[in-house]
Amino acid sequence: PVRTVFKEVLENYKKENTEVGIDVSKWQGKIDFKKVKEAGATFVMIRVGSQQGVGGQYNLDPYFKQNIENAIKNDLKVGVYFYSYADSNKEAKKQAVWVLKQIKEYKLSLPIAFDWECYNSFNQMELSLFGLNEVAESFLEKIEDAGYDGMLYGSKNYLNSIWKYQSYDVWLAHYTKETDYASEYVMWQLCQDGQIDGINTTVDINVLYKNA
Repeated sequence: PVRTVFKEVLENYKKENTEVGIDVSKWQGKIDFKKVKEAGATFVMIRVGSQQGVGGQYNLDPYFKQNIENAIKNDLKVGVYFYSYADSNKEAKKQAVWVLKQIKEYKLSLPIAFDWECYNSFNQMELSLFGLNEVAESFLEKIEDAGYDGMLYGSKNYLNSIWKYQSYDVWLAHYTKETDYASEYVMWQLCQDGQIDGINTTVDINVLYKNA
């Protein structure tokens, strides 16, 4: 299969006001962050954990601790994200508190992102679209109240059709060479089939806009 080579992304998207990096979770296995840094990546978004389905417990990503410690050790900018199934404002706030507890020992230089993609479960949640936006806002407000930057992760289609009522920074997922997403965003996940030294599997590649 054809892969998106990190070096080529760097050549095409690294500008004065941009940086190029990756996002990782347990699916990337053990990562050599020294090689990742040498390949030209300057930042990494790390999954701190995920919720085990609607109403489920929160699980720390088994690679979170070693990922964040090794990324910081190799002078990469670091942010985190949480994969959520939150179905109420109360649940979202509880998740934010849990995330803050996991990251308290580490210095983050990038935002904490709310990643909610469980649209197949939406009907059982008895939420309106506005209510779902409030759920995201509840998580991110709690994050920002604690002194961190919050960010909402979403694909182009869902940002246009669902995430219309929230006001936090956006991490856009749109797998293309040139996005036509019209609203503002601070980070762009441009592929999920990336290839970079230091990681044996494919990885998502992202562009960070410094002045966004």
